[in-house]
Amino acid sequence: MSVTKPEKRRELERALRAAGCSIKSNAGDHAKWICPCSGHSANVPRHGTVSPGVVASTIKRLACLPEGWLQ
Repeated sequence: MSVTKPEKRRELERALRAAGCSIKSNAGDHAKWICPCSGHSANVPRHGTVSPGVVASTIKRLACLPEGWLQ
C-alpha cells in the first residue's frame, strides 16, 4: 500500500477535473465530486490543504478512475 501525502485542494480538484469528475453539490464546507460513471462520489473539504486521510478516502471512493490519476 502506498502512503498518501497531503495535497493542496486546488491540485486535487485539478486532478479530479482531468479525470472527468465534476462537482455535484457545492454547499457547506465540502464539495461533493462525482466520477464520470456517476456511480461513485467523494467529499472534498474546502481547506487550503487536504489531509492524507481524505486524499486516501477520495482515491478509494472514486474506484472507477484509472490507477495513478492523482499524480
